[in-house]
Amino acid sequence: MEEIEEMADALRDAIQMVEEAQCLVDQLLRGTRHWDHYRAYGKYGFDTLLGNGNPYDNSLLSILENIEE
Repeated sequence: MEEIEEMADALRDAIQMVEEAQCLVDQLLRGTRHWDHYRAYGKYGFDTLLGNGNPYDNSLLSILENIEE
């Protein structure tokens, strides 16, 4: 059981890092000629990773939910 908790904690940390990376990339690209393309293509994978893309796709959050069950 402790192994599962450690895995869940590590995944939470990873999710936070991905969120921070997305914020950084958003800040860098906002207002540039790349912004529309980046957003149109799911922020190049960030939306899928964080569960903000296609609702039928798994995300890091859905994996975390499965681990915690």
